[in-house]
Amino acid sequence: MRKVNLLNRCTRLFLFGIVLLTQLCGLTTFVYDLRRERFYQSNTLRVYSVLVLLLLMVLIVGNVYFIISRNEEWVSMVGFYVILVVRVQNLLYSGECVKLLNEMHRMVRQLQTMARHPNIFRGRHLLLLVLAFHTLIRSLISAMRRDTRQTIISLLIFAVLLAFLLQITINICLFVVLIACYHELHLCTRCISNDVRKLRQAQVLEGVHLSVLVEQLRCITKELIVLRSQVFNISRRLIKHFRFHWLCALVHGFLPFTFLTAINQQDFYYLLTSVLNIVFYFTIFELLSWESRLSRSFCHFHLINYQPSFDRTIDELVHQEINEHIKISIYGITLDMKFLCRLLSLSIFLIFVNTQSYWQRQCQIEHVSPDL
Repeated sequence: MRKVNLLNRCTRLFLFGIVLLTQLCGLTTFVYDLRRERFYQSNTLRVYSVLVLLLLMVLIVGNVYFIISRNEEWVSMVGFYVILVVRVQNLLYSGECVKLLNEMHRMVRQLQTMARHPNIFRGRHLLLLVLAFHTLIRSLISAMRRDTRQTIISLLIFAVLLAFLLQITINICLFVVLIACYHELHLCTRCISNDVRKLRQAQVLEGVHLSVLVEQLRCITKELIVLRSQVFNISRRLIKHFRFHWLCALVHGFLPFTFLTAINQQDFYYLLTSVLNIVFYFTIFELLSWESRLSRSFCHFHLINYQPSFDRTIDELVHQEINEHIKISIYGITLDMKFLCRLLSLSIFLIFVNTQSYWQRQCQIEHVSPDL
């Protein structure tokens, strides 16, 4: 097996850095055991996570009267209360996440063994991870620009927002790993298709030699189908596990459009950041769905001699192609680009209505002021 190249080494270090950052913030409670080669929950990290969560809840409850007394603050704080619920939900279901991580780790090792190299990440996958981290930094900078007060409320908002964005970044990292797995499965599928095409063109091979080669290809294809089914099931379970996080991410992203007006540069930058974040989230789902469909695309081919066993193996993959389309959905709402365009159109309409009402109020004030 080949050695790990520089690109894959950098990608693994990036993933390790994200996990370490979430551990420092008390978000993740799992660690990786190098000797056993599996993830497990750390009691120390779990206690630390509970203490951080309790501290945030005490600060929010202690300042709830101050938040409600300021009319301009309480609406924007709704999103941060939703984020806090995500934090609690993540702590309660951390055990299921560890099981999914172990299954994903075993599946990646099987894929590397089948591909005969450990380099499953490409430049596009590292770029997606960098964009996920860039989305996190951009959101934090946008929040700091809108709230320049050096008070405990602003620090509390920053802490809660950082925790939520790190949780979403962890989810994106897991989905990017699945995208890389689907891409590697597609490469293996294409190699098998090329081998079958070469075997069909080899007129010299007959009898025993041809039967042996066909049986080898059939076994590899069967292993590929089983592995692809495992990736598909893990993708579906991860989406189901994190669907509450993504639902809150959509609510948090589109909530500013209901009470903010783009009347100055800071508010416009804040709304633009929310739009860019939502577009990036939908892009991740679209890439996951597209790579899943691509990994099941066997070109139609026939061998010189009819092989019933190989033909049945290919039929299994065709059956998956027809009946197992991956569906990216949250509580029955299918996340696709059409749904995204509708949400963005609604956001633009809300900005237009709010801005027009703002200028109408300004004109009324200017007409009333001279009379006074």
